[in-house]
Amino acid sequence: MIAVLLLVDVGLRFWQPRPKRLPEQFSAAYLDKIVDENRNRSNSAVFLGDSVLWGYRLPAEDAAPSVLARHLPALHVLNLSYEGGSDANTYFALDYLLERGIRPAVVVFGVNSKETNPADSAYKRLHPSLERLVTPLLGAEDRSRLTLGTASTFSQTLNRAMERIWLLYRLRVDLRERLFGFDDLASMVTYRVRTLTGSQQREEAAHRPTPDRFLGTYDLTPLASDNIDFYYLRKTAVLLRSHHLRAVAFLTPTNHRLLADYINVSDYDAKLGTLAVALRAQGITVLNLDRAIAPDDFLDNDHLTPHGNERLAAILKPALERAVK
Repeated sequence: MIAVLLLVDVGLRFWQPRPKRLPEQFSAAYLDKIVDENRNRSNSAVFLGDSVLWGYRLPAEDAAPSVLARHLPALHVLNLSYEGGSDANTYFALDYLLERGIRPAVVVFGVNSKETNPADSAYKRLHPSLERLVTPLLGAEDRSRLTLGTASTFSQTLNRAMERIWLLYRLRVDLRERLFGFDDLASMVTYRVRTLTGSQQREEAAHRPTPDRFLGTYDLTPLASDNIDFYYLRKTAVLLRSHHLRAVAFLTPTNHRLLADYINVSDYDAKLGTLAVALRAQGITVLNLDRAIAPDDFLDNDHLTPHGNERLAAILKPALERAVK
């Protein structure tokens, strides 16, 4: 068995996987390898964003970018979104891609208004793996705005250890899932512990969406230059324009039936308008999808069912086709 694993590791040095999306617990090395593989592609559509585009609680093939890949076979879809994304994460991911020589035919990114809320967990933070890669790109102003150097979790520590000693583990997410039933060993261990303690069952029960769970999720304060998420959204738009990249931004669909008490107000619509104007000022195509998806196609406030992802893909498809003509 050890000999077989060694042979597989040697083979992986000459052949790399092409996943439909990033694994849930991706490493800096994994992201760097995926980016390196795609440097010479001229027909790629790069997707950047949060767990909505990633396909939260769904198999990779059900996420909207994967659906689009099936409907647009001439376009190479690269889904680099992930849970915990934000406009700051989008900006630095894009900056990193450009530094590495990626020149996509079109960039598609989601703009989730909840992430402009200073109380949001991703408001001032970069994904730890992205942070490791973009640290050389951070200027003094970025360092003053962002909260950097987040402590490693148990999952991150265990995964990094496994990645250092096992190339197969680092690069083949599909085989990880077959071995462990999850994206990584850490998720399996965490799940088993949480199941034994009952916390997993409590979390799943708590995920059943009720309106009160989202009190305070959406901040209706008018956007200004001191809002960090809005600041990096505008920097993203300027970066795209300066590199003459075609881009499609969409305002994330939201479940207005669930959130009626919190977002069915003019202040919320005004905030979406501010986001759209900032992007259009730099020539970016903006789709306001806030009310574009039926309430029954949501899992909660913004995550979509498989049918909801199909609907999102159908809306995005004509915009992508126009962008790459």
